[in-house]
Amino acid sequence: MPTELRHLLFRPAEVVQAVKEYRRRMGHALPSGTILSCGPECESSGEILRFRLMLGPDKAPKRGVSGRGDMVVIQGPALAAALILYCRDRGIPLSASAGKSLRLFGDRVCLVTTINPRQDKMVRPAAP
Repeated sequence: MPTELRHLLFRPAEVVQAVKEYRRRMGHALPSGTILSCGPECESSGEILRFRLMLGPDKAPKRGVSGRGDMVVIQGPALAAALILYCRDRGIPLSASAGKSLRLFGDRVCLVTTINPRQDKMVRPAAP
């Protein structure tokens, strides 16, 4: 039986929305603030994909108060769960039984789903 391989690419803004919704539902909303920067990162091909958000204060800091923001990093199963929830909420079909993994594709996060990933040995013709 053939293997089905599907790639869903998410722009950074979509990942931010997915993370916001996921964390809110888990009872750990993102800190308040304006998103100053965000994006996926992965140092090597075998490393776990992370998505980093840098949040700055909503308002200009008061005099003598640091204007430092918060950094939020989501990775691995939590990032995958956020994207799966995002798809479910928007009616994007995903097979529950499919294997799922994350990859970096340029500046986008890629959710890879694989159905029936059997690795049969190549069938060789019988000797005459």
